[in-house]
Amino acid sequence: MLNQYFTSNQSKLLQYIIERKKEGRDDLPSIQELSEQLGMSVPTLREQIEALKILGIIEARPRHGIHIKPIDFSAGLKQNAIIAASVDMKYFFQISELRDRLEQNWFINAVEQLADEDVDRLEQYVIKAEAKLQGNPIRIPHQEHKELHLSIYQKLDNLFVMGILNTYWTVYEAVGMNLYTDLEYQTTVWDYHRNIVQEIKKRDFEKGQALLSEHMQLIYKR
Repeated sequence: MLNQYFTSNQSKLLQYIIERKKEGRDDLPSIQELSEQLGMSVPTLREQIEALKILGIIEARPRHGIHIKPIDFSAGLKQNAIIAASVDMKYFFQISELRDRLEQNWFINAVEQLADEDVDRLEQYVIKAEAKLQGNPIRIPHQEHKELHLSIYQKLDNLFVMGILNTYWTVYEAVGMNLYTDLEYQTTVWDYHRNIVQEIKKRDFEKGQALLSEHMQLIYKR
């Protein structure tokens, strides 16, 4: 099956990694051992390993050997998305729209799974963000913004939804959207965040979803 999408050498190494992962193992033998087992030359194997490192599938560190990383759908997606948005900002707004629709469609399913301590953590993000905005000097609460949104969806068991949401925030930072400094805009954003968290706490999920939908439109007015 893999041969339809990858070169012969890539398929050999990927199939080996897949079988290893199914066994519950994340370690790989040395390059010399892999070369013998897979029937590939060491230089060719090194090339394939470097390619898989770029895709975020494996990591290799001195004295730690080669290891299979946890599956992350966003690993290969992030680089391409950053390049696209750097070429033309229209691609940032395209991934922003995709993220908006995902968050809105998965919102109720996600917040239904949050425990009380998860909601408390959301409230803490709001408190920290408002403290930054009211401080002297004023600081942009980007990290709180990112963590609040991702934390709402943290209990979803969906590799692809979380991969796209993580990719969005990487691109958001790459194109400098986290450096925006308009205080009125930031205050409006965090008013929405506070109200969304309050509705989650009250378990009025539909009201929270409606507020989220309104909040999503703010970025297009910047």
